Amino acid sequence: MRSSEAGFTLIELLVALAIFALISVAGVMLLRSGSDTQIAVKNRLEEMSLSHRLSNTLEADLAQAIVRPVRDQSGQPIPAFVQGDGQTAGALFSFVRSGWSNFDGAPRAGLQRVAYVLEDGGLKRLSWPMLDGSTPVDAAILLEKVVSAQVAYRDDTGVWRDDWTATDANALPRAVSLRITVEGKPELRMLFLVGPQTRVDPPSVETGAPR
Repeated sequence: MRSSEAGFTLIELLVALAIFALISVAGVMLLRSGSDTQIAVKNRLEEMSLSHRLSNTLEADLAQAIVRPVRDQSGQPIPAFVQGDGQTAGALFSFVRSGWSNFDGAPRAGLQRVAYVLEDGGLKRLSWPMLDGSTPVDAAILLEKVVSAQVAYRDDTGVWRDDWTATDANALPRAVSLRITVEGKPELRMLFLVGPQTRVDPPSVETGAPR
């Protein structure tokens, strides 16, 4: 008698191939899920980094705001803190800050005039090489794809205002509230002290922080 040859039947091969295919699909889906998660985490970290950069820059600038009115190129006086900057379209506010680092030992003061500008969807920080009679030279983009930016100012009486048109050229707001909407993202709300202060009085029912 002829001995039967050992081997797999067609059904067994089909079952093995089906199991292998399922394992391969599961492996690909797992790898893709891990890759998508890494991309999402990276994007989120980049967004957080940008928002922290904006917050830290604003906090550092506004905390060192000082009473120093300036003059524009035509010699007209500009108050110490103004809504806009009197020259640049889209400017939110401008002021003079102290503590300007002078690493190269240039012959200048340690004061710097800065402005925050919303232009073409980018929130930018402008700075002037001199306080009086000059034009801005630097434009650092801090946040992109900005749809809108709303600013509110808290005066000495504790009232929040949507505009800052102080008749006193030496007046500084006590605090600044900034609400920014970035395309496809929830609204970002930030609150900053202005100048060398230690606290902001807790808001009352009538004069609470803007919603």
